Amino acid sequence: MTKTNLIALLSFFTLVVGVLLTYYFYESGNKKPTEKEILAQESEASNSDLFPLGNSTGLWDEALSPFRDDEPKPYLEILEDLETGKINFVWEVWALRRKCDPNFTAEQCNATLLKYIETEYSGTDREKILDLFQSYFKYEKEIHQLELPYSLSFEDRYEKIKAKRRTVLGEEKTHLFFGMEESQVQFMEASANFIKSSTDMNSEDRVKKYFDLKKKTFGSFHNAMVAREDKFEIYQTEVLLREKELASLTQPEEKEKRLVQLETKYFGKEKAKELAELRKGELAEKQKIQKYEEKEKEFLSKNPNLSSAEKDKKLKQMRIEALGAEEADAYSRRKEIDALNNF
Repeated sequence: MTKTNLIALLSFFTLVVGVLLTYYFYESGNKKPTEKEILAQESEASNSDLFPLGNSTGLWDEALSPFRDDEPKPYLEILEDLETGKINFVWEVWALRRKCDPNFTAEQCNATLLKYIETEYSGTDREKILDLFQSYFKYEKEIHQLELPYSLSFEDRYEKIKAKRRTVLGEEKTHLFFGMEESQVQFMEASANFIKSSTDMNSEDRVKKYFDLKKKTFGSFHNAMVAREDKFEIYQTEVLLREKELASLTQPEEKEKRLVQLETKYFGKEKAKELAELRKGELAEKQKIQKYEEKEKEFLSKNPNLSSAEKDKKLKQMRIEALGAEEADAYSRRKEIDALNNF
């Protein structure tokens, strides 16, 4: 799997896990599980194709409800936030549910949320917002009854989920609730295909077309998605897209200069300077180790008859002189671990 695939898959997993947890919310007896039970079930599900990267501990703690600031947001504002990806409906439903009494059943918690909306809103805003929540609750019940054989591939299982969404919700509400997630899954596949087919492309064109593809695939969600992205992951993606260009820079100074340019673009001058200094230090350390190992090899070739104790004593002294006491000790530990791993 490429770095870009992994980045896309991580983003997708964060979004889709909330939908899949609805299976557990309507489990046997219609009893709302405790957080401990949810996490246990989530951990078990992490072995399946639908949870390829493990559980999402802490996801709901980080979700904040956008449905009320100092006063309730009007429907049209909520609608715009959903259409642009500023808020994720599924995340927010689960954030609100965490405020329910832990002893409530699923139906009791849902009824509490609907009562909250009825109290806070009036007129057509109340009707439309209630319709959003009621439609989503209906979808949860339906998706819980959907049987997904584990023999199916991840792609086939996800396609069945997508089809069920449209059957229950229709295209418009599916887009509001799951459009951002589905665009990420689509981009995961599209970006992998692009990277594979564009290896001979000029680096500048490759980068431009990649980000054009991203913008086109995400559509109305693009700006919100970009605002949430980790800059380091995007930097790594551009480095991957420019791998041929960077490989063609045979002089270390040229490659370093290009990396600094890219890092400045994503992190600013100060951070780029810190990263450059870090690489400089790592290179110096690598060169010291290389010089020590050359001396070690020469010493052992010239002194084949020394006892093991004498060799160890002399080599330890040489390591301290070449690397310093702390790094010499760390070097010895790494070598011991390597020897055990290769045993």
